[in-house]
Amino acid sequence: MIHKSGLTTENYATLEDEFIVYIYDSLRWLDTWNPSTGMRCSGLNNYGITVIEEQDVLLKFYQLIRAWMDLFSHATDPIVLTGNYCFDGEEQKGYYEKLVYNKLELINELHKLANMAKYAEINGRCIVHFGI
Repeated sequence: MIHKSGLTTENYATLEDEFIVYIYDSLRWLDTWNPSTGMRCSGLNNYGITVIEEQDVLLKFYQLIRAWMDLFSHATDPIVLTGNYCFDGEEQKGYYEKLVYNKLELINELHKLANMAKYAEINGRCIVHFGI
């Protein structure tokens, strides 16, 4: 999380790129800003910086992350998700990759992210995503 008037890192959450891709469609519901282009956009910039800064968008982000946390709280441990469609290099046989996460660790990272979003909303800060 970075304060609007300065680039001092205060907090962070780490989620694997494949997990961000898994929840990507819901993140596209967020109105964000790409400082590289100076343009408003929706969702996250995969290859660069994205800023989430408006209070209503930070609240929506908080609610989305909490919804994912609630959903994953009902999962078995480990959490196994269906990832991207891949091809075996030699046989060109296709398959869906399996994303496997420790339930407690994943929910803890999501909890940190939700807390940062709530803090940013209340205190006039923003969330910065550095791409996947």
